[in-house]
Amino acid sequence: MTDVQQQPAIDPHAFVAEAERLTNAHDAAGAAAVYAEDARLELVTNGAVEWHEGRAAIADAWAVVLGAGAKAGFTVRKEVVAATPTVVVNRWTGSFGGRGTCRGIESWTFGPDGLVVEHRAETFTATHPGTTLAGRLAVLLAAPRIALRLASAQRAVAKGRR
Repeated sequence: MTDVQQQPAIDPHAFVAEAERLTNAHDAAGAAAVYAEDARLELVTNGAVEWHEGRAAIADAWAVVLGAGAKAGFTVRKEVVAATPTVVVNRWTGSFGGRGTCRGIESWTFGPDGLVVEHRAETFTATHPGTTLAGRLAVLLAAPRIALRLASAQRAVAKGRR
C-alpha cells in the first residue's frame, strides 16, 4: 500500500482574514511565518515584477512592502474569490491613509504541511474607472498602442449601436 500524504484542511476565509489582519497591522514577521522555507513569492506592482525565493527573502520583501505601507497609512480589505484544497485566491481593495484607491488579486498555493509554497500578488496602486480621463490617461501612458486600439474599438462598438 502506498503512503498517501493528506493535504491539511485550509479554511480559506480564515486564512484570508488573517492575511488581511497581518497586512493592516503591517506585521512583516507574521506575514512571513505562513511560508514554507523554500517558498516563492512573486510581487507585481503596476507591471513591475519582483521574485523572492525562500522564507528569509520573503520576510525581507514583506518588511519593505509593509514598512512602506505603514508610513503611508496603507490598509486593505480582502475577500476570497475561489478556493480548492491547495489553492486560495483572494482580491483586495485598499487605500493609503483613506486617500486614493488601490486593488489587487492574490493566489496562494499550500504545501502538504499547510504552509504557503507559492504566492503571487498583483497590485495596482492607483485605480480609476476606465471611462474617466484619469483612467484613459493611465492606460495611454502605460501602453499607448493598446490605449489607441481600445479607443478605436470603443468608437466602432458605439457606432454599431446607432
